[in-house]
Amino acid sequence: MISQLTKLACICLCALPVWLVLRRPWRRPAPREISLGLFMVFMAGVLVMALEGQWASPAAMLSSACERVRTGDHINLVPLLTIRNQLTGSDVSAALTQLLGNTLLFMPWGFFLPLLWRRFRGFLRMTGMSLALTLFIEGTQLFIGRMVDVDDLILNFAGSMCGASLWWICHRIARRKDDPCDTPTAPTAGRS
Repeated sequence: MISQLTKLACICLCALPVWLVLRRPWRRPAPREISLGLFMVFMAGVLVMALEGQWASPAAMLSSACERVRTGDHINLVPLLTIRNQLTGSDVSAALTQLLGNTLLFMPWGFFLPLLWRRFRGFLRMTGMSLALTLFIEGTQLFIGRMVDVDDLILNFAGSMCGASLWWICHRIARRKDDPCDTPTAPTAGRS
């Protein structure tokens, strides 16, 4: 897990100068621009790690994917099979690290989408975007020789929705602080 975090940090550090060049350097960045930049750099790192594999010509990748679908090679479509096997295996700490890593890695997706764009604040849109990202990654991994596992989809989706829930809680707390009806009123001189 430490090596994967180190790798993610290195990829993000490589993506950071790209963001710095693309942003408007003559202006002091606003908080939203900084949040957007950090989100983009992080997601670039996640996508680079998730889409690492055997890239070839489109025809070769399509042929490989068709063969994998036909044989079932490195494809798990049974929900919770991999999770159950990892938790009942001999190295439970490695399994928990893998399971938590797959979940926590996608929390920023669920947190920053509604934070940065209002249109993703609804439950259905956030659910759709969470599924779209994880389906895209797992679908692409079919073509590049990586393991395709429905459990990864479940864990990544759960992480995205946990991030969205965390955003919702923070949003509710912030709204409550800004609500003038929530502030206590001073007692008025009452009748005796």
